Amino acid sequence: MTMSKVLLVDDEKNNRNSIIRLFEDSDFTFVQAEHGQDALDILETNSFDLILLDIKMPVMDGFEFLKRFANVQPRPPICIMTAFNDAETRRKAIHLGADDFINKPLDPIELETRIISLLRISRYQQELNHFNKMLESLVADRTKELRETYEKLKVTEKQNSRAYRDMITRIAKLAGYRHGSADIDPRKLSLCVAALGWICDLPVDESENLSLSALVFNIGLLSLPDKLCDTPIENLNKDQMTVLLSYTIKGAEIFEGATSNLLKQAYHICLSHRENFDGSGYPYRKKGTDIPIEARLHAAAYLIVETMGRFPEQPLSHVENALRDHSGVQLDPFIVETLLSNPDTLSDLLEQLS
Repeated sequence: MTMSKVLLVDDEKNNRNSIIRLFEDSDFTFVQAEHGQDALDILETNSFDLILLDIKMPVMDGFEFLKRFANVQPRPPICIMTAFNDAETRRKAIHLGADDFINKPLDPIELETRIISLLRISRYQQELNHFNKMLESLVADRTKELRETYEKLKVTEKQNSRAYRDMITRIAKLAGYRHGSADIDPRKLSLCVAALGWICDLPVDESENLSLSALVFNIGLLSLPDKLCDTPIENLNKDQMTVLLSYTIKGAEIFEGATSNLLKQAYHICLSHRENFDGSGYPYRKKGTDIPIEARLHAAAYLIVETMGRFPEQPLSHVENALRDHSGVQLDPFIVETLLSNPDTLSDLLEQLS
């Protein structure tokens, strides 16, 4: 059984010797101190399971010791031994951190009972402190593992994001070779749609997603026969034109039922990027705000990039004119007004696209 250590603080040697004799056959070991300062010096290099403390002592009394010892952790229980039995003494000692009292002259049975009880409390407290340290260590280890795993996941996520973006860009290039769409720089279109989303106050994550979802707007062209795609549009008959224009539906079918926000955007753009604000577009002649915002932004971005390609010199004035000409017909007037009312923003956008 582990020997319990008790610090006995009393200026009267006879009192100390009497207490030690009472417990000479017990599992206690005593260290003696003659006053509060002596006790503090001993506690700097030793730990104890219990402190028996007298109140009235020279050099430093029990009250002053309690004040000096108040913030020490871990802190053993303190039992006050005092001839002062008044309520004020007890109240002051409790306020300063004492845990129990025993009156002088000491009753051996009562003293033994108090010591055993307080040592039991001390042992429970030590076990709890040990458990808390183990728990803190375990939590720290787990937290470190989680942090390291999270950092690895962030690296993997960045790598996957770059690969995902690169894959979509490369796939989009395939569709860009059909019917002259290669004339539209996919990188510029991607940046322009994302920028318009930001300018029109879309949430940041939605605007960022537009830079990818905008690239696959004509992916449905890949589902059409090569012969049909190689034939000039003016040489197609009515039935062939119907098949050609179905590429919007074919492209949307690829992303139909997707749960991610990015692929939902791709679905709306593929299906509705040819819808006009006045209802004259295809495939379903949607009108106004029935056209998803992604598709309306895409239509404006497509017109901007296309106009810049046709008029590389002084593109700002040509883009402004194109936006005005198509406002309310092909384009959402709100998007047009947002751009035209902020000429500096539009000019900065065109400069970046150039």
